[in-house]
Amino acid sequence: MNILITGGYGFLGSAIAERFFKEGHHIHILDNLSTGSKQHIDFKHRSLIADVADHKCESFFRTYSFDVVIHCANPRVPNVGGASNQSNMNGLLNLLTLSEKYHVKQFLYCSTSEVYGHLSNDRVTEHSPSNPLTPMALDALHGEAYCAQWSELHQLSTLVFRLPHVYGPKQQTSHESRFLHHVMKATMTDEDITLSAHRDDRFDLIFVGDVVDAMYRSVISQLQGVYNLSSNTLTSAEDVTTLLGVTPVFQNTDLPQHSLQLENRKLTADLDWVPRFTPQEGFAITREYYEKTEQTDGAATETSTGRWKQLFTNPILRSVENLTLFAMFLVGSLIMTPIVDTPDYWFIYVLLAALLFGKSQALLASIMAVGVHFYEHAATGRNVLSLFVDNTILAVFTIYLLIGLVVSYVMERRKIEIQFLKDELAATTERHVFLNDIYEETLTIKNQLQQQILHSEESIGSVYEATRSLDSLEPEGLFVGSISVLEKTLKADQFAIYVINQSSFARLAAKSAASSFAPHNSLQIDEHSVVQDVIRSKDIVFNTSLSPGEAVFGAPLVRQGEVFAIILCYDVPFQNLTLSYRNLIDVMTRLINTSLDRSFGYIDAVQFDRYVADTNALKSEYFERILVQKEQAKRELHIPYTLLHIQEAASEEVARSVETTLRTTDYLGYRTDGRLYALLSNATREESQIVIDRLAHKAIQADVVEDALYVD
Repeated sequence: MNILITGGYGFLGSAIAERFFKEGHHIHILDNLSTGSKQHIDFKHRSLIADVADHKCESFFRTYSFDVVIHCANPRVPNVGGASNQSNMNGLLNLLTLSEKYHVKQFLYCSTSEVYGHLSNDRVTEHSPSNPLTPMALDALHGEAYCAQWSELHQLSTLVFRLPHVYGPKQQTSHESRFLHHVMKATMTDEDITLSAHRDDRFDLIFVGDVVDAMYRSVISQLQGVYNLSSNTLTSAEDVTTLLGVTPVFQNTDLPQHSLQLENRKLTADLDWVPRFTPQEGFAITREYYEKTEQTDGAATETSTGRWKQLFTNPILRSVENLTLFAMFLVGSLIMTPIVDTPDYWFIYVLLAALLFGKSQALLASIMAVGVHFYEHAATGRNVLSLFVDNTILAVFTIYLLIGLVVSYVMERRKIEIQFLKDELAATTERHVFLNDIYEETLTIKNQLQQQILHSEESIGSVYEATRSLDSLEPEGLFVGSISVLEKTLKADQFAIYVINQSSFARLAAKSAASSFAPHNSLQIDEHSVVQDVIRSKDIVFNTSLSPGEAVFGAPLVRQGEVFAIILCYDVPFQNLTLSYRNLIDVMTRLINTSLDRSFGYIDAVQFDRYVADTNALKSEYFERILVQKEQAKRELHIPYTLLHIQEAASEEVARSVETTLRTTDYLGYRTDGRLYALLSNATREESQIVIDRLAHKAIQADVVEDALYVD
């Protein structure tokens, strides 16, 4: 199945993804990476980095046709303000709408036990009253209501799991798990910790492996409804610290005590599932994971690059750097001024400060530079108050300030543009990766479909294999091969090919081998409307009037503008009578017609080599070839034939006399023994007696050859 997991790079989502992947399903992840990390997934999958409310989600749904959607991208920290709540609801509504639109079979929603609020110490069932006390809990309760609404109105199968405190490897610090993280951190660092919790706080803890197992089994079982997914036991805060070997200091807190225990009886009854991991086992697995990865917090830690960047953007540090640069210029001016006549150092200083430190530091640099000018003028004995009305100093200050602000503004704008381009590059890269994934997926599907087309029963490959039997250069062989082609491609088993002669009759040339199918050896054309219509229109004709005794459809075989043979089918499944089936009939008829044209062209080309001079008696090479094809038709299609040996001495006169007795579908020719033979098509031994009697009236003796393929 195609499984979509929202929040699939997070703690719970990645564990679910791993389980379904191991069971052989195709994994797709939708995550905005606000809390998750791509490092949590190390197996093949498809992903879209976006919010669940993003419009790009629809293309994801449309491309991959998901069977199951597992919505884990719920906020696991308290929301602040209504905007966040609205965003969460918009995301859920977007997923539900797309699931209904693209025919998702099951939608699984991860809710929270906090929808119950702080109830009594009694066990809480699915029918207990809801009393959400946080925005997160209220969001979850609203999400459950929307799932129920979609299930009722749109027949979308929805399943809701109310989860308590889930713990395990890869877990992020959250509102629900921070107590466990503080304790786990203490086990990693051997530090003494103080916990803001009650010693008697009791938690309904469940290991992530048990949660994943229940979710997988529920999806396979197509479970629906609302269920508590819990361990059905409470573990005190003191027991947790004892199990992990930590001795914390419990600090008094005004928070209410935790004691909510979810009853999981409904789930165990409907799913035949029970949690397998005890707290001791779960904590041991979790601690082993963190020891191996040297992590104490599942959330992404700051990189050294990020820390250095934060350090260098600190405003205090920038001020210190600015003062250092000022001191360097001050010392330089004291050294250089008595020696040479130098340019205005402080103009350069303000310019550098604006370039390096930004506009706030450019303002400070301008003030300090003008301060130096004040000092220099005051040192010459000028009145300090007069300096404040000195236009020269004011102009210098204005120039310094203007230069500093303009340069810093340009630099800030450039930085913003660079950051914008980086964001655009990141977004473009993300789109490229997404489109490349779609391309690869489409290419894979295309290759699969190509293989299906080549190997399916109605494929071009099968048509090609079937039409290989049309390679014969003899019309007899083509008629026999055509029956096989028609049966394989048109999925019917009652075909007959009749040859139209100069009279008003059509002679049977080939037929299907079905034992229940026994078409007439000859048809009187004016008694069969389908045959008449085909000959008149030279096109495919269906028996739309359902006349009894008539073929279901007829198709013409045309040579030199005239119908010389007709294909009749007497039994076609009703569901096959479609426009595409009619087109397939047309294609197969054209293929057969083309093969027959090639065959007749070959016969015309070898006319003088094919027949004995001045007769229609075939030479032995060609007569033996037709005899073999007649034997094949008898064996495969149960079409009888009879071989007559002409007793008279072979001569042109005898050959012409015998020829006038035969039908258009019969053959006259010599065999390798040099004797003359007549091959009667579609004739039994009893029927051949008529020909023997006619020859006897012409004083020509003939008898039936018992073993037609044997030659003395």
